[in-house]
Amino acid sequence: MSEVHLNRRGINSIEAPREVEATIGDDLALHIINHGSPLHITLASANSSPFTDFFHENLYVVGDEEFHIPIREDAYPGVFSVEVISGYGARKVEFRVVVRERTPLEPEPAVVAPAAPARAVSPEWRSAGPVILSCAIALVFYGLWLAYRDDILNAAAFAALFIGVILAWLRQRS
Repeated sequence: MSEVHLNRRGINSIEAPREVEATIGDDLALHIINHGSPLHITLASANSSPFTDFFHENLYVVGDEEFHIPIREDAYPGVFSVEVISGYGARKVEFRVVVRERTPLEPEPAVVAPAAPARAVSPEWRSAGPVILSCAIALVFYGLWLAYRDDILNAAAFAALFIGVILAWLRQRS
């Protein structure tokens, strides 16, 4: 848990670490400690959208507060920054949040899959069938275009390749 100190060195003062770490799929917990009179602060981040849905939060801090910034499960390792603003913009401190991959506590046991029969088609190739088929169709159209020089065959070859690219992209996303 990272600590942010307010009003410790003066009115509206902010003390935050330069850098904190967060793990993909967990929350970044900020322990905000106010050492003086209650105040309004703003937590904001302009570059955090690849990592979290957090963008902006206004807080009224009387004593100690705990604030959580959830890190997405599908985030990649990287860095974003969080600004702590007090005194209606008079004071601002920024710190970096380094998002790291989750480290496994213990190694996962290796699972040995039984050998597939020699004639079985793997699921990867079965799902790649439409992509391969569209490329084969494109080759046929292109060969016909080379033989007959009819522009409609060249356009059909391009369309078949384009459909293959779209199918490959859709397959990768699912």
